[in-house]
Amino acid sequence: MEVRQNRMQNITKQLRILFRTIQSHSKTVERQCGLSSAKLWMMWELFANPGLKVSELAKALTIHPSTCSNMLDQLEGKGLLRRDRSKTDQRAVHLFLTDEGTKLLAMAPRPVQGALSKALGQLSDTHLSSLEDSLNKLMEAMQVKDEDAGMIPIPCLTPESKES
Repeated sequence: MEVRQNRMQNITKQLRILFRTIQSHSKTVERQCGLSSAKLWMMWELFANPGLKVSELAKALTIHPSTCSNMLDQLEGKGLLRRDRSKTDQRAVHLFLTDEGTKLLAMAPRPVQGALSKALGQLSDTHLSSLEDSLNKLMEAMQVKDEDAGMIPIPCLTPESKES
């Protein structure tokens, strides 16, 4: 029984460490470049994959397309990216960083979500499957009601934070 209790306490501690690591990095990013880490990650994706469509970017970031569009509006308003409508298919809009956006990235830290994706990518298929199953069971046990919350980036949750 004591082993089980210790294991439960350790898992709680590990989840807190992961969450606080993401929050702390988000605060640092926002102080350094004036953007949330989610928006910075979005810009890194566009830097690595110029011309992405909104739906492709939302999928890469694991966020809702409407959330993605709202964030893109804010970045476009700051002059950090532009949207180009396809000449062959007027419904398709391709996203590109502006020169100002590229300059900001040159000074910005890497977003922690990218580090999380990279770390998950380093796990074996067996470990990924086990982690996914375990987290699903944890969410079930907690009776999670808002599964859509997983499609919204984690804000840095500070009073001085102005962006999500």
